[in-house]
Amino acid sequence: MKSTPLVTGKSAALLLAVCAAISSTVDRTALAATVRVAAKDSSAASKAAADFVADGTGDQEQVMAAIRALPEAGGTVLLLEGTYDIRRVDGTLGGVTIDRSRVVLAGQGAATVLRLAAEQNTNVVRIIGSGVGDITIRDLTVDANRDQNAAGTGDPNISHDRFEFCGIKAFRQAPRGPTAPVDTHDVTVRNCAVKNVHRLNIMLEGPNMRVLDNVLGNAGSDSVEILTGPGIIRGNYVRITGRTHVAIGSDRGNSIIMVGNIVDVRKKGDWDIGFRSWADSQRHVISNNILTVAPDARCGLAMDVRGNGAAVTGNTIQGADSGKRIGLKVEGTGTIISGNFLQHVEICVPATSVKRTPVVIGQNVMENSTMVHIEDTSPP
Repeated sequence: MKSTPLVTGKSAALLLAVCAAISSTVDRTALAATVRVAAKDSSAASKAAADFVADGTGDQEQVMAAIRALPEAGGTVLLLEGTYDIRRVDGTLGGVTIDRSRVVLAGQGAATVLRLAAEQNTNVVRIIGSGVGDITIRDLTVDANRDQNAAGTGDPNISHDRFEFCGIKAFRQAPRGPTAPVDTHDVTVRNCAVKNVHRLNIMLEGPNMRVLDNVLGNAGSDSVEILTGPGIIRGNYVRITGRTHVAIGSDRGNSIIMVGNIVDVRKKGDWDIGFRSWADSQRHVISNNILTVAPDARCGLAMDVRGNGAAVTGNTIQGADSGKRIGLKVEGTGTIISGNFLQHVEICVPATSVKRTPVVIGQNVMENSTMVHIEDTSPP
């Protein structure tokens, strides 16, 4: 058998030169599964390793350039340590706009901060586009700088228009069009801190939305909300120290699980609802959550269970004032409330018609808690 001779001498040198020439014509970021971005205040070593380096003003430009540089199959944009200055991009609803599928936007934990600059009044991160999905936002901090971004109102008569001032939002289109027929889908927000938001910390609409293991702060509207469903809100810590409408909830969403979350209403907390399922929604599980309320917080409802076929089990709800119970309101039917520890709580249940599926309440530990019937205004 003949052996293949090695390439040596001038032939080897020529081959190496050709390979180098080919390599120099290829954009390495276009082939990379991971594209790195450094902030203006990242370390020198991080900047040297980065594919894009932000200049500290309008850093969403470098972040979005990195997203565009990912291969068609998708990949990860890795934001190295530092603070990224995020500003409104004309003609969009961000901020950082993700309008393609199969993207992971990842940081270095608390060391990576996306901070909305003053008077931008927009979403910090906006996921948009017909059928856009398989998106993960993880391991970073989103600071929406609410004190300097409180001017966004929107038209209350146009769906979503007044909710385009979020920390992280996913919805298939702009509120005023053009129409995008297919929902955003399979979006995960994990291990992030989202705070100081004008409207919602996290708002995700579409199937298979997941909000997992985040630390969430005050919000002018909801701290986290999933629409459409199915979806999971699990393992989050919501710390309320100021005005917040709903801590954890759904809106027009079915088959949604809210499990293992902690809602901590602290001193000067001003809140309306701890956990909420939307009217006429179906199949919610609200389980193994903890809600605690400080003595001087303004109390709302611990839960507002408006949907049908809900299981409310294994929760611990502790109001602070023995003289003023907080409400657990059940407006839907086919709901079971069982195995909960309720302190200073009043369960409010409609006087259900025999033509409707009943509400079952049993085997709860009720300390200074009671149950009352309320007027049932829904049709039989």
